[in-house]
Amino acid sequence: MIYYKQQAIMTKPADFHVREKNMKLPFDPGFPRPGDDASLLPLIQDVSARPVFIMGLHRSGTTFLYDSVARCFPMANLSLYHLFYYDRLLKNHQDANETRDRGILNRLFRQLGITDRKLDAVYVDDNMVEEYGWMLRNHSFSMKVTASNRAVLDEMCRKLQYVTPGAQAVLLKNPWDTGNARQILEWFPNARFIYITRAPIYILNSQMNAAISLLTGSQPFQTLLVDNFRTVLGKASLNLAYAGWKLIRGIKALTGDRPFEMVLRPFTALAVEHQLKQYYQDLEDLPAEAVFALDYQSFNERPQEHLRELADFLDLPFVMDPANIKPQPRKGHLKSKLQDYEPRFMDRLKRRIPQLAAPQRT
Repeated sequence: MIYYKQQAIMTKPADFHVREKNMKLPFDPGFPRPGDDASLLPLIQDVSARPVFIMGLHRSGTTFLYDSVARCFPMANLSLYHLFYYDRLLKNHQDANETRDRGILNRLFRQLGITDRKLDAVYVDDNMVEEYGWMLRNHSFSMKVTASNRAVLDEMCRKLQYVTPGAQAVLLKNPWDTGNARQILEWFPNARFIYITRAPIYILNSQMNAAISLLTGSQPFQTLLVDNFRTVLGKASLNLAYAGWKLIRGIKALTGDRPFEMVLRPFTALAVEHQLKQYYQDLEDLPAEAVFALDYQSFNERPQEHLRELADFLDLPFVMDPANIKPQPRKGHLKSKLQDYEPRFMDRLKRRIPQLAAPQRT
């Protein structure tokens, strides 16, 4: 049930358009009901969506690349405002109510005590870019593009381009679709893919840190993202998942990080290995004209140089001087145990992923 504080804006039950949620909210943010934009969909019928996918593993530098490209080129992107008010984007655009709903969303974040994602120091507000996997999961049973939900992604691209003045393409990011690019290209023949990776040990380190963070304390931001997931058993499934998540967080509060790090490392290492195999297979499967590959360290050291190369690849003009993109300080320094583990980890990866054994182009 949703809880309303006495001082919050009140609405009549008939005007409350969100589906029943598990998370208690301090006031009604007026999230739209599915279908609110239905009568306006003819507006986007002739929009020629041009998707550009940022591809890479979780915690491999995709957020910095996404933000840099979004700032430099005339592209629409999926922000938290677009995610939470997706079913009213066209109506808000037509009625000039976008600023109102953006303000409501920011007020909700602050009253819930949300300032960053907890996974990292990325500031949370209406403009924060988000992965389209969350959108897909709200409308289907998958975080990645499939035959059953590709129409959702197509509509989303058209909507975003339509409501973003001057947008010549749509910039998208979703690590769950690593390994799925060839299929995506069949469904979206004009798509372009920008791949980024970094040293595997740092991916492993960052994914473990993110997992530990998700198991620490309350998680209002992540809960907001999950609360509209489409599940087989509906609310009952989410209640069960939330209960298990809360139990694990409670155990971790008693035991500390160390036992969880010991359990997580082998499973996370296997997951990183599997994801890297998919990443490099994508690069081999995609036609050369559709893909641009980057190394995170190189991009972070010389962002302006690589952004100029991307301008040629995307055939897009700059809307901001790439000189304004500054290198990011390295985060997530390796603990001594991971430093000791790195030689064995890399040796195994190089034996199982031939591309890692070859000299890497930067």
